Amino acid sequence: MNYINLLIHPVRFFRNQLEKEKLTYWIPIMIIILVSILTGIIAGNTATQLDLPEDQVAMVKIISIISGIIGSVISMTAGWLIKSGILNFILKKMNGEGDFKKATYAIGVASFPMVLHAIFNLFFSGPVSLEMSYEFDWINFLSGIFNVFSIWELVLTIIGLSVFYGLSYKKTAIPVIGLKLLTAAVSLVISLASLSSLSGLSNLEQ
Repeated sequence: MNYINLLIHPVRFFRNQLEKEKLTYWIPIMIIILVSILTGIIAGNTATQLDLPEDQVAMVKIISIISGIIGSVISMTAGWLIKSGILNFILKKMNGEGDFKKATYAIGVASFPMVLHAIFNLFFSGPVSLEMSYEFDWINFLSGIFNVFSIWELVLTIIGLSVFYGLSYKKTAIPVIGLKLLTAAVSLVISLASLSSLSGLSNLEQ
């Protein structure tokens, strides 16, 4: 299988996969592993920017890398399966012909742009400021959720599920985009709640 088609001819890629008797999941698994490793490295680099005693920097960096990798693996795997379950349920209700296995494959493979996003963040992420952690930045929040990589992933997800479930792009896009917006709204609520808690703790300390 020519996996380059995923990048340049995604419709052809998913149609070729649809014709196969058995789907292999090594690509989605490798994506999760790669993104998790990169996330751990980013977390480790972030830890070194904190104002810590020199004798603690190395230990904190190691802990940050390990926790970043483990946390990312758990969150990405859970998100992958939950997203697949929800979209499979909705698309089946829309008379789609796919199943949960096909949904997990399409969604997993479509997350490939997240590897590129993690690489981009590794090399171009800005310095961490503790003062800014108490302020909500709408630009960073929106760019973190709706960027060229997440939009690319969204498009690949719609194409893959449309091919696997035999539905039009328009029908497939409705639940896919809807779930994306719902996830963004939940993330916003959690971010604002966390910020409020941090601000409260800061006021108590003062």
